[in-house]
Amino acid sequence: MFLAGVLGALQLRSARADLLIARADLQSVARGLGRAQNAEGRSALTAATADAVRRTARARDRLRGSLLLQVAGIVPGLSAQRRGLVRSADIAAEAASIAAGLANEADRNADAIALRGGAVDIDALVRFADDARDAAKRIRALPRAHAPGQWGFIADATRDLDREIVDAGHRLTTGAGTLRATAGLLGADGPRRFFIALQNNAEMRDQGMVLQYAVAETADGRLNLVRRGRVTEIELARPISDITLSPGTQSVFAALAPLQLWQSVNAFADSELSGRAMISMYRQATGETVDGVIALDVPAIAEILGVTGPVSIPGIAEPISRENAARILLNDLYAADRTLDQSDRRERLADVAAALTDRIQAGPVDAAGLADALGRAAAGGHLRVTSTRPDEQKAFVAAGLAGGPAAHHPERTIHVSVQNGTATKLDYFVRPKIRFDVSVTPDDAAVVRATVAIPNTAPVPTPPSFQFGPDKIVQFTPGLYKARAYFWGPRGSDQLNSAEDSGLNLSWAAVDVPAGTTKDLSFTTVIPNAVRNGVLRLRFVPQPRHEPAEISISVAGIGRRVANAPAVAKHWDRTLDLQWKLSNSD
Repeated sequence: MFLAGVLGALQLRSARADLLIARADLQSVARGLGRAQNAEGRSALTAATADAVRRTARARDRLRGSLLLQVAGIVPGLSAQRRGLVRSADIAAEAASIAAGLANEADRNADAIALRGGAVDIDALVRFADDARDAAKRIRALPRAHAPGQWGFIADATRDLDREIVDAGHRLTTGAGTLRATAGLLGADGPRRFFIALQNNAEMRDQGMVLQYAVAETADGRLNLVRRGRVTEIELARPISDITLSPGTQSVFAALAPLQLWQSVNAFADSELSGRAMISMYRQATGETVDGVIALDVPAIAEILGVTGPVSIPGIAEPISRENAARILLNDLYAADRTLDQSDRRERLADVAAALTDRIQAGPVDAAGLADALGRAAAGGHLRVTSTRPDEQKAFVAAGLAGGPAAHHPERTIHVSVQNGTATKLDYFVRPKIRFDVSVTPDDAAVVRATVAIPNTAPVPTPPSFQFGPDKIVQFTPGLYKARAYFWGPRGSDQLNSAEDSGLNLSWAAVDVPAGTTKDLSFTTVIPNAVRNGVLRLRFVPQPRHEPAEISISVAGIGRRVANAPAVAKHWDRTLDLQWKLSNSD
């Protein structure tokens, strides 16, 4: 009997290991839908799903054959534990089977997700999007493993599996929606026309300043640039009248004329509002209608260059690559000419965009690599899409490609941006450092103090130039950075001197930062009921600068003990959704 118990325990341990590994395989499948765009990516998905199917089947056999669990099945109090384990294995096996079917469909629809001759097979892409949507429905319809009466590690394991199933269903649903919306952008439902906002990170609003643009037409899976130039060519004589800013947004940003000046259209944090404004502004300036906006900046272009390889631009001495794009486009083109007048050659983002489009159309281009590159750009806020079609816009918001910081969990979201208050290109020399000190009070509120350090590393002494100024409008000292720092606290938080903007609670302050110095600004917000069920959750959305801001976060409890402190990367290059477990101090 002792030997049977040992063997049963070993079977139980092996089954648990198989289920854990299978769960990791399923996670990789749910998160790797975009990698199904080439043979290597499809092979990885197929291998992961095959491994998950094999391991879940083996775990199920071990659990059903375990003498220990058979005995447990007739022991009062233990039968629920046995049912929970076997049920978990059955559910995991079914999820693995669904994922394997999707991987096989990806293989059969290989042409859907291959970029050939600069175009995508739209019909096949739509079919694969439908396959992914159906798989998501089947995943979401799976029963839950956790049930009353389970306890200990079995209860924890079934809860974890349920969370993974829900997460996999959500990710597959989002991926399917994004694929279908992308097919629409590429002309699945007829020809489309888009305004491409090229954002310059050397002069920051919430994103890079819109100084150049392009217009693209899509049809049958192919994109062509039909127009490009400087926004000064499409200036507006008066503000657009078909968009109304909220009173809070109006009170903070009206002086920048965001509904008339392209250079200020993305000062607020909501990229969907900026996109709708650009659609209307382009129509008023040109009489032409577009179906949406694709906004991208220099880091996004650099990511694409990492896939296509370097491109050569007439008038620029060296090919532009992923490694040197920021240096050339945000510094060298300005540093080469120390005069104060602006010349056309300084703004070359539209030329680079055209060269990239030509490169992609000429091919061959690694489609999976391109999808991954665009995903990385979107994660850091460097790529945003606005569509006039509500179903597409909803899909892009769900995927993190559209909308502002408040699009997800506004009750716990924080966003900070540092913007240039001068007509200079000084943001190449500014990399903010932001420290968040969080105190949790006995009544479950969180007091968040943000210290924004703004270093200006422009050379000292600073030569007068178009890059450094003086702009002779608001700045009369070369190299002086007039910073405007904006702090968006969670919806419902308590902030002094704040206004509602972009779905959050906004405060702002200004400070002059001479070259070679650092200045600090501070903000405080109080989030009521921030701790729920002993857990504090906060979400930090970065500003898309050419070099990410540095971030540090500390959490302390007043009468509370912080049970865990999640690791926080030094560079704030993507949204951080963090949680801390809290317990009462003894």
